[in-house]
Amino acid sequence: MLTALHKHAGDFVAKVFIALLVLSFGIWGIADIFRGFRQDTLAKVDDAEISTRAFQTAYSREVQNFSQRIGQSLSRQQAINMGLPGQVLGSLVAEAAFDHVAMSLKVGISDDALVKQIHNNPAFQDPDGRFDRRQLAQVLYSNQLSEDQYVKQARKLAKRRQVAEAITGEMHPPETLLEAAHRFRFEERTVNYVTLTKDSIPPVADPSDKEIEAYFKDHTTDYRAPEYRKLEILPVIPANIARPEDVNDEDARAEYDAAPNRFGTTEQRHILQITYTDPAKAAADEAKLKSGTSFEDLIKEKGLSESDVDLRLITKDKLVDPKVADAAFSLGENAVSDVIDGQFGLRIVKVTEIKPAANKPLEEVKDVLKKEIATRKAEDEVLSMHDEIEDARAGGATLAEIAKRFSLKLETIDAIARDGTAPNGDKVTLPDAPNNLLSEAFSSEIDDEAPPVQVGGRGYLWYDVADIMPSHERKLEEVREKIASDWKDAQVQQRLAARADEMAKKLRAGTDFTDLAEASEMELQTSEPFSRDRNNNKLSAQAVTEAFSGAKDTVATADGVDGGRVVLQVVSVTTPAFFAESDVMKKLDNELSDMLQTSLISQFVTGVQDSIGVKINQTALSNAIGSSNQ
Repeated sequence: MLTALHKHAGDFVAKVFIALLVLSFGIWGIADIFRGFRQDTLAKVDDAEISTRAFQTAYSREVQNFSQRIGQSLSRQQAINMGLPGQVLGSLVAEAAFDHVAMSLKVGISDDALVKQIHNNPAFQDPDGRFDRRQLAQVLYSNQLSEDQYVKQARKLAKRRQVAEAITGEMHPPETLLEAAHRFRFEERTVNYVTLTKDSIPPVADPSDKEIEAYFKDHTTDYRAPEYRKLEILPVIPANIARPEDVNDEDARAEYDAAPNRFGTTEQRHILQITYTDPAKAAADEAKLKSGTSFEDLIKEKGLSESDVDLRLITKDKLVDPKVADAAFSLGENAVSDVIDGQFGLRIVKVTEIKPAANKPLEEVKDVLKKEIATRKAEDEVLSMHDEIEDARAGGATLAEIAKRFSLKLETIDAIARDGTAPNGDKVTLPDAPNNLLSEAFSSEIDDEAPPVQVGGRGYLWYDVADIMPSHERKLEEVREKIASDWKDAQVQQRLAARADEMAKKLRAGTDFTDLAEASEMELQTSEPFSRDRNNNKLSAQAVTEAFSGAKDTVATADGVDGGRVVLQVVSVTTPAFFAESDVMKKLDNELSDMLQTSLISQFVTGVQDSIGVKINQTALSNAIGSSNQ
């Protein structure tokens, strides 16, 4: 989807695309398999075809956009697990359905109107709000579109927009719904509560063998060993193969001289500054200073302290006013300037201290420079080694053989689960491994020649699944200690729940909460007012939900935030006054309008798809996303 192009296209366009994403999750229920259609056709909406290339282009763009949003590259399997194929295909199918409606209704847009829309798109405007063809070219280039392709898509988008506007119009929620939503969102409650912890009940004794055996029998699947895999990992990272010892002193010197300020500190000056709004007073003070009055005495005369005029030690670039900066950094130490007519008013400054710029000598930073030079050279080696290693893999060489040939270190992970743990429960340290390594490794089989995983911007990591240890049920003796601990934890929770229920029963019967807390030797606390989605108290989400489950004086129990149990009683319920014209309600009105319009568009497009028919080529889809499981 063309996020950069569509985000400024207007509210209705945004609503349409939200609806398309909602629709995408229903696409997978369509199981029709193509027969008699071209091999490059991935889906068909009535007579309109969605090509495999169109899907792959949209899918690649969506994966790239999503990766940028989360700050890391998505692997093939991660993208599939997150449902991105379904979202992209759903959007393409829904767009085709909209195009079908627009065509059947003979919806159109003139060339002049389309040009005006494109010119009014902020994505193509300069900072002054004027259309900029260079900006248009840049955005289209980054989205891999020609101008003709974009104009064609913009025309379709404009037609879809007209259909969407015709469906929803200026839909707003009725005031009754708005008032109910206001009450739901902004109602606040205060509760009295006590927190029961394991210290609130007698200690739980260790379980007997019979109790351990019974607990294990009831929870056998909870202690099932996960699937483990043995991995061989070959990272080829510039920093790992760099050879700083091969870099000579002359190269290090050249690198040092090329950036003379890199290993130094910028000149700093301690500056005092008096500001003026009256030119006559500034001139009079300048004359006093020239006649012998000290800057410090002048400060006192004006009723100022040194802290009032102290800019402290500062570099030239940190002074906002360039005229003040130039004047202050042209003075000698303890020198005073004339009146400076700066951008932000008149100034007189004094420099009380100068810390000159200083550079570390080459000898102190030579090792750092050599390592950097070696790493840059290694980046080119990595690219060359990538092709050679891939050729060796294609020729049947094992990772161990490749590691020996290139003098690389092959890492072996004897057993690791999908969550990154070893059989003993400890976290396994993966050398130089990107976040998506395990998801890729657990999607591969023993004989698969998996493609390398990119590490950072310049490195690669090859891996092989050397062995697979299937998930299996553990024997009691393997987990006896863990079962004993879990049994005791379960007993604590059961007894806390029973005690909490007993206290809640007494409260519902009319016992005063203060008296009950004192008798139970517990601290009775009163919360700050909180709403359903704004909870600043030490209450769990479940406790907040329970607090809104009834009227004032409602009594409830819930999980505590730290594993204990909470008994609470609602002591106050307040709702801010409802003013339909307030800014808050206008914002809520817009949110509800978006939801209603999105829902209506979603239902409309679903109905269109049902009536005209949608077919999905599941084989082509699986091939397009690199999965045989779809």
